[in-house]
Amino acid sequence: MKIVYITQHFPPEIGAAQGRAYDMSSNLSNLGHDLHVLTTFPNSKPVKKFFKKEKVNKLTVYRSFRIRDTKTSSIRRLANYLSFMVSSCISGLLVKRPDVIYATSPQLFQGVTGYFLSRVHRAKFVFEIRDLWVDFAELLGQFKNKKLLQLARKLESFLYKKADHIVVVTHGYKQRLIDLGVQEEKITVIPNGVNPNSLPSLKGTSPIKHQYGIEDKFLVLYAGNIGAAQGLTTIISAAEKLKDDPSVVFMFIGEGVEKQKLMESATSLNLSNVLFIDSKRKEELLDYYEAADVGIVSLKKHPLFEITIPSKVFDYMSMSTPILIGVDGEAKEIVEKHDAGFYFEPENADNFVRVLKFVQSRPDKLNDIKRHVKDKLLQSFNREKQAEQLSETLINLTKSAKKKLQKKTTSF
Repeated sequence: MKIVYITQHFPPEIGAAQGRAYDMSSNLSNLGHDLHVLTTFPNSKPVKKFFKKEKVNKLTVYRSFRIRDTKTSSIRRLANYLSFMVSSCISGLLVKRPDVIYATSPQLFQGVTGYFLSRVHRAKFVFEIRDLWVDFAELLGQFKNKKLLQLARKLESFLYKKADHIVVVTHGYKQRLIDLGVQEEKITVIPNGVNPNSLPSLKGTSPIKHQYGIEDKFLVLYAGNIGAAQGLTTIISAAEKLKDDPSVVFMFIGEGVEKQKLMESATSLNLSNVLFIDSKRKEELLDYYEAADVGIVSLKKHPLFEITIPSKVFDYMSMSTPILIGVDGEAKEIVEKHDAGFYFEPENADNFVRVLKFVQSRPDKLNDIKRHVKDKLLQSFNREKQAEQLSETLINLTKSAKKKLQKKTTSF
């Protein structure tokens, strides 16, 4: 089967979206499918050409133009999305006779590309929803113009209706779509996970604590997007409550719209127990994960986040890092079911401190988690098995289409 896989996020850029796109497309290719990936040039570098075609292992990758996202302007970000939507529509015309157009969100404009190409190529349109983009944008105040919000809702509804099938990453997202009128049989749940062959072996020692002069500290790590949804002001508040405790240090690794504000807050509070580190490549992060005593997964307290499973849960589990999770719902259930860490109440700094000090007093429990959590993760969230599930879904979808076409032909 020939599949066009549309994703704005793809290696060499790093992140959860890039990892899922590469792993899923590669695994589908390993199952015998012909994968053509429509993506863009890395955002870290200026674009010097409109188009580039390359081979990445078994994948045929088409990189097309985009306006660079500076991550400081909503207008610039919108321009980034729209420019890739247009350029990927053009590059997608170069693929001959695909069977399936697979477009992955979070931003909806990749769905527009998917729908357009499915009509041009007369192929099945599958829309993957990794993020309830419009819901979260409204919740976080990113849609201040009500007319724009209404337009986004209409586009969302249009794409859900036109998609031949929809893939979501949580059962909560599935129920959300059903509540919006999407037929249940049209939705498949394929959560995030990890590729078994991409899991690195731990070295047993890490130079990070020595490098930062914190050998005798209990290291609490947050590595990921430092955005509005993460509710990380709670962690800064907790750090303030613990600033006279010499045994604990907090480390933030990553970038995002809230980073500067958090840094300014830590400075104004004279917090010597908080470190901010620039974003690191995936391979560079390994030593940090191994050095960490616990890793934080945090979102703001809201019902929408209770149906969200942050990919950071799987990142920490794959690196055998015990988790402090401040997210209710499905994410909390995964951590508890797999005995991967401890829960604290979202946006409650006092509760976070109490849980942290309890965890710090349980070194035997932390060592037990480090020994067993990776195996538990692979039993439940193996991307090779998830690709098999997706492959079966896509094959059934195209078989159904062929049967309908045959019936129409014989009826004449």
